Amino acid sequence: MNFTVEETNLVAIYKASAKDKTLARIADAIPRMDDDMRIIAEGAIRKLSALTEPEFSLLPFTPADETDGK
Repeated sequence: MNFTVEETNLVAIYKASAKDKTLARIADAIPRMDDDMRIIAEGAIRKLSALTEPEFSLLPFTPADETDGK
């Protein structure tokens, strides 16, 4: 599953100990997001929903450093 940098950063912010808890945290935050963030969140939710719990637990979801690759 290929998450964009923005989706990875968003999941890293809301990541919990389990996939369902992470999904709930992101879903709870959507009403407070602007349109651009809402689109990113909805994409992340679709991709997370397709993962099994073991697959979710193997992905690091660490925020990208703004200086990466420079």
